[in-house]
Amino acid sequence: MIKGLRINQFNAGYPKCPVIQNLSTNILPTGKINVLLGPHGSGKSTLLGSVAGLNSAAGQLWLNGQDLMAMNFAQRAKQVFYLPQSLPNGVHLHVLESIIVAQRAAGGNCDHICQLEVMKLLRQLGIEHLALCYLDQLSGGQKQLVGLAQSLIRQPKLLLLDEPLSALDLNYQFHVMD
Repeated sequence: MIKGLRINQFNAGYPKCPVIQNLSTNILPTGKINVLLGPHGSGKSTLLGSVAGLNSAAGQLWLNGQDLMAMNFAQRAKQVFYLPQSLPNGVHLHVLESIIVAQRAAGGNCDHICQLEVMKLLRQLGIEHLALCYLDQLSGGQKQLVGLAQSLIRQPKLLLLDEPLSALDLNYQFHVMD
């Protein structure tokens, strides 16, 4: 079995507004970064959200031999994580708390060891100093890095990032790509 994502005859969009029609790709292998390019409004975000199970879709979608289309949302969420272009506004949690919540949402139990893992991840992303800051007081780029930490702590098999570098300065772009 080839590990990776296989998309075949995939259709996605919104009621009365199809966006993606009959999309098929070669297998996108595990452990590789794949980039989706296209003009504004071409359906990139719709495709990512549909692969994650957030939008209605039809067709074949296989990840490491598992049929994602046959999974319910909770099952798919354990395999696939979608990070949108920006986090929701008005969330009044500490950065550390928000990442622990993300880890628990993936079914984990966050004890002292988990908190150390979270701090290690924040250090790797260069934002350890933000651990006790509130999300609703961060800049757009800082929120984007926290969102990335929330997605990485869940350890998904497929990580879908929607414009992950758009609000970051060059230094943090290098941290994220590393």
